[in-house]
Amino acid sequence: MNSLKIAFRRLFRKGEHTVTRIVSLAMGLSFSLLLLAEVFYFYSYDSFYPDADRIYVVHENFKVDKSSDQLRNYSRVSGAIAPGLKAEVPGVELATRLNPLGSSIFYTDDFKRYKASFSLADEYLFDVLPRPVLQGNAEEALKSPMSCMVSSEVAEDMGGDVVGKVIELKEYPGKKVTIAGVFEALPENTNYNYDVLVSMVSIDEFMWDGRENWLGNDRYYACVKLEPGVDPKSLAPAVRKMQEKHQDIEALEETQQGFVLKYSFEPITKIHVANVKDMILVLSIIAAAVLFVSMMNYILLTLSALVNRAKTSAIHKTCGALSQNLLRMIFTETFLLFLISLTGAALIILLLRPLAETQLDHQLVSVLNPTVIWPLLGVITALVVLISYLPGKFFSRIPVATAFRDYRQKRNKWKLALLSLQFIGASFILTVLVIVSLQYDKMKDADHGYRTEGVYYGSTSGMDGRKLSAVLHELRSMPEIELVGMGDGVPTDGASGNNVLSPDGERELFNVADFYFIDENYLSILDIPVIRGQNFSEETAVSHDLLISDKGAEMLLMNNGWTDGVLGKELGVTEHGSTTIRGVFDDFIIRSMASPDTRPAVFFYMSEEKFAERMVNNPSFSFNILVKAHPSAEAGLPAKMAAVFNRVLPHQDAVIKSLQDEQQKSYLSEKGFRNAMMAGNFIILLITVIGLLGYTANEGNRRRKELAIRRISGANLSDILQAFITDLEYIAIPAVLIGLSGAWIITGRWMQNFASKIDLHWGIFAGCSLFFLMLIALIAAVNYTRIANRNPIEALRYE
Repeated sequence: MNSLKIAFRRLFRKGEHTVTRIVSLAMGLSFSLLLLAEVFYFYSYDSFYPDADRIYVVHENFKVDKSSDQLRNYSRVSGAIAPGLKAEVPGVELATRLNPLGSSIFYTDDFKRYKASFSLADEYLFDVLPRPVLQGNAEEALKSPMSCMVSSEVAEDMGGDVVGKVIELKEYPGKKVTIAGVFEALPENTNYNYDVLVSMVSIDEFMWDGRENWLGNDRYYACVKLEPGVDPKSLAPAVRKMQEKHQDIEALEETQQGFVLKYSFEPITKIHVANVKDMILVLSIIAAAVLFVSMMNYILLTLSALVNRAKTSAIHKTCGALSQNLLRMIFTETFLLFLISLTGAALIILLLRPLAETQLDHQLVSVLNPTVIWPLLGVITALVVLISYLPGKFFSRIPVATAFRDYRQKRNKWKLALLSLQFIGASFILTVLVIVSLQYDKMKDADHGYRTEGVYYGSTSGMDGRKLSAVLHELRSMPEIELVGMGDGVPTDGASGNNVLSPDGERELFNVADFYFIDENYLSILDIPVIRGQNFSEETAVSHDLLISDKGAEMLLMNNGWTDGVLGKELGVTEHGSTTIRGVFDDFIIRSMASPDTRPAVFFYMSEEKFAERMVNNPSFSFNILVKAHPSAEAGLPAKMAAVFNRVLPHQDAVIKSLQDEQQKSYLSEKGFRNAMMAGNFIILLITVIGLLGYTANEGNRRRKELAIRRISGANLSDILQAFITDLEYIAIPAVLIGLSGAWIITGRWMQNFASKIDLHWGIFAGCSLFFLMLIALIAAVNYTRIANRNPIEALRYE
């Protein structure tokens, strides 16, 4: 307590740099701890499940031919795999499966509208992935047809008392589901999220029933819980026997030369970490850089302050204080300053919470779990010890003789070393920021192979198929609209997959991104050119005719040995059957350049009449109506289109999207990363500037007599600045080169999965280094000019 009192009294004494130390440390802590919390948060995914260390997600590992030795990994399996593992593989204690229905609008009987993420689930779900059941019987609910469980968040939105209410999904008109229970909502740190669980036995009301399917239709998320002590690798022989029994795997391998299909068990707690491992590396390095620079700055300012307390150290020792007493004194002061800085960091985070949550895409309260808190406490403890030990050791070693003579630090090498470490971190962050910004701009502004400007679209979900022609006619009559078309999806949404078969139908050659059905206007709206053959047309195209991307055509030629091209060839595609290739179109980016789908793409033809007929026969069938606006005629068009849609939608809830906006949204994570880098760069540069100002001020005071003698001897200001700044640049240049090298390695790793990358040209690094070195020289010049302009007599009056 006595040490705390002494530390508190010294807080704001002149020469202690207290405010500067607190501000710089608080800024560094706020940003670095936020990033470190995000990194630890990644490791907390799905750790909230009891016995999480025994829960595994079943993955497929496969290849279809001899063209590659590398197995592809896929996190979904066929419908029969999960129950098959439970029944036939010793060591599998429990198994369950889910089938996502996606995010959907749903309505209650009183026509109120809500939004939730839906999934089909079997009755064993809460045995493997337990959640507290607040109302109802989960097992019975998930065994009963057209029954569902809703999360506590959905129940609260709906008014609380929801058991027995009937809901209807917008995408599946007429399909009524009864709420039979409520479960505690999932936290945000889960790799498979759902708000509403519909019983798996209801599957044929929403899609084809593939529960008993052993091969193909790989859309089920399968989880198993292993018996205690079971190594998942030891299950391989039993899994193989299951495949031999139900999949006739040996015959498949013999028929399809090079075909491999295996199943692996991935720990559920490591699924998300594996998906974001590059991001973890980059965020960790950035956090460490900011934290390191703020620590070095704190230590530099603290040691500079302790030089002025040399007589205090000597007096303490004369009065009997031991080294450990002085260490404790500095530790107490450091602890108090760190506590104030940590409080300031917490306030900064709270102040910027909305912005942080937008960039991180989750609530900050989600990180308050043991997997995040304990490592952060460990980091904070290590920081307190580190930043107090070095100054304390320095303070305790100051000689007692300093009580009787003027003591000043004769050498500044330790200061230069700490300053150079700050320069390394600052130049690293600055260069990474520039590269990330250039890469982001390149991706969002690059040619994706299709048009987005002036393209708008809306879903027909919930629309009466008999009214489709009226909607199309009204849209075509609008003067703002140049062209109207139809298609199942758009490039930014990605596509599901189907397999292309060999001409004899015996082998699966490769998987394609299947965009299903489009009309004759779809490619024209998106400006996707047909480079060989012809686009679909009402006069020549037949339903289920095929257009394939250039990459897919090349793969067909390679796999089948065709030498006369692909046009007019009959092709078998799973789920579609036999089809005829009518044309080849240019490859385009599917999803985004940051996470591109590299499979070949295919489109199948469907006329307007067939679209309408299918909607009438199957009200759950929906697609997009796309329009291409006339140039300069886009203002207010989405609202006008929504009005047309709402005239035939029962709930009048049309959503019209801009393809250009949707493409920009696909880069939100990259934009968030860039914004985080900008914040980190601002903080680290500010801390470096504070450290540089402190160093130049202390160095000017230490060498004030030298400055005075130089001025009296006739040296002009430019000569003095050149001498002092040159000394500083000698340590700045190597430090900047080290920082640039680190930035080159890290950004190269970060960009390796992008479809389109900027060239890491030497000019980027030269420009960043020149800017940083000039910034150092400018700050030093300003501070040294102020010191050098003092009256020389003041420095020499006591000599």
